[in-house]
Amino acid sequence: MATNTTKVRDTIEDDLETQIASLRKELSSISKSLSDQGYDLYDQASSTYDSVKQSGRKAARFVGDEAQYVAEKAKENPLTAVAIVSAVAAVGLLIGLSAYRR
Repeated sequence: MATNTTKVRDTIEDDLETQIASLRKELSSISKSLSDQGYDLYDQASSTYDSVKQSGRKAARFVGDEAQYVAEKAKENPLTAVAIVSAVAAVGLLIGLSAYRR
Protein backbone atom coordinates (compact mmCIF):
# COMPACT_ATOMS: atom_id res chain seq x y z
CA MET A 1 0.00 0.00 0.00
CA ALA A 2 2.75 2.39 0.83
CA THR A 3 4.07 1.91 -2.68
CA ASN A 4 0.70 2.81 -4.23
CA THR A 5 0.41 5.84 -2.01
CA THR A 6 3.89 6.95 -2.99
CA LYS A 7 3.10 6.48 -6.68
CA VAL A 8 -0.12 8.46 -6.36
CA ARG A 9 1.68 11.23 -4.47
CA ASP A 10 4.46 11.31 -7.09
CA THR A 11 1.88 11.43 -9.88
CA ILE A 12 0.01 14.28 -8.19
CA GLU A 13 3.25 16.18 -7.59
CA ASP A 14 4.24 15.73 -11.24
CA ASP A 15 0.82 16.94 -12.38
CA LEU A 16 1.01 19.96 -10.09
CA GLU A 17 4.51 20.81 -11.29
CA THR A 18 3.33 20.55 -14.90
CA GLN A 19 0.34 22.77 -14.17
CA ILE A 20 2.52 25.30 -12.38
CA ALA A 21 4.95 25.39 -15.30
CA SER A 22 2.04 25.86 -17.71
CA LEU A 23 0.59 28.67 -15.59
CA ARG A 24 4.00 30.37 -15.46
CA LYS A 25 4.22 30.27 -19.26
CA GLU A 26 0.69 31.70 -19.59
CA LEU A 27 1.44 34.41 -17.04
CA SER A 28 4.62 35.31 -18.88
CA SER A 29 2.69 35.54 -22.14
CA ILE A 30 0.00 37.72 -20.55
CA SER A 31 2.62 39.98 -18.97
CA LYS A 32 4.38 40.41 -22.31
CA SER A 33 1.08 41.19 -24.03
CA LEU A 34 0.16 43.78 -21.40
CA SER A 35 3.60 45.30 -21.65
CA ASP A 36 3.29 45.58 -25.44
CA GLN A 37 -0.13 47.19 -25.07
CA GLY A 38 1.30 49.61 -22.54
CA TYR A 39 3.99 50.68 -25.00
CA ASP A 40 1.34 51.08 -27.72
CA LEU A 41 -0.77 53.25 -25.42
CA TYR A 42 2.28 55.32 -24.53
CA ASP A 43 3.07 55.85 -28.21
CA GLN A 44 -0.52 56.85 -28.94
CA ALA A 45 -0.61 59.25 -26.00
CA SER A 46 2.70 60.78 -27.04
CA SER A 47 1.46 61.23 -30.61
CA THR A 48 -1.79 62.78 -29.40
CA TYR A 49 0.11 65.13 -27.08
CA ASP A 50 2.36 66.28 -29.93
CA SER A 51 -0.66 66.87 -32.16
CA VAL A 52 -2.49 68.85 -29.47
CA LYS A 53 0.63 70.87 -28.74
CA GLN A 54 1.04 71.76 -32.41
CA SER A 55 -2.65 72.67 -32.73
CA GLY A 56 -2.39 74.78 -29.57
CA ARG A 57 0.51 76.71 -31.02
CA LYS A 58 -1.45 77.37 -34.21
CA ALA A 59 -4.47 78.48 -32.21
CA ALA A 60 -2.35 80.77 -30.03
CA ARG A 61 -0.82 82.39 -33.14
CA PHE A 62 -4.29 82.83 -34.65
CA VAL A 63 -5.69 84.38 -31.47
CA GLY A 64 -2.67 86.69 -31.23
CA ASP A 65 -3.12 87.82 -34.84
CA GLU A 66 -6.83 88.40 -34.32
CA ALA A 67 -6.21 90.33 -31.09
CA GLN A 68 -3.72 92.52 -32.91
CA TYR A 69 -6.27 93.10 -35.70
CA VAL A 70 -8.98 94.03 -33.18
CA ALA A 71 -6.60 96.38 -31.36
CA GLU A 72 -5.75 98.12 -34.63
CA LYS A 73 -9.45 98.51 -35.49
CA ALA A 74 -10.15 99.82 -31.99
CA LYS A 75 -7.46 102.47 -32.48
CA GLU A 76 -9.00 103.44 -35.82
CA ASN A 77 -12.55 103.62 -34.38
CA PRO A 78 -12.33 104.29 -30.64
CA LEU A 79 -16.00 105.24 -30.21
CA THR A 80 -17.18 102.06 -31.90
CA ALA A 81 -14.84 100.02 -29.71
CA VAL A 82 -16.17 101.67 -26.54
CA ALA A 83 -19.74 101.06 -27.68
CA ILE A 84 -19.05 97.37 -28.38
CA VAL A 85 -17.28 96.83 -25.06
CA SER A 86 -20.10 98.60 -23.22
CA ALA A 87 -22.73 96.49 -24.99
CA VAL A 88 -20.88 93.27 -24.15
CA ALA A 89 -20.52 94.36 -20.52
CA ALA A 90 -24.23 95.24 -20.32
CA VAL A 91 -25.23 91.85 -21.76
CA GLY A 92 -22.92 90.13 -19.29
CA LEU A 93 -24.39 92.15 -16.42
CA LEU A 94 -27.95 91.27 -17.46
CA ILE A 95 -27.08 87.57 -17.74
CA GLY A 96 -25.42 87.69 -14.35
CA LEU A 97 -28.40 89.41 -12.73
CA SER A 98 -30.88 87.00 -14.26
CA ALA A 99 -28.81 84.02 -13.11
CA TYR A 100 -28.51 85.52 -9.60
CA ARG A 101 -32.30 85.94 -9.24
CA ARG A 102 -32.95 82.24 -9.86
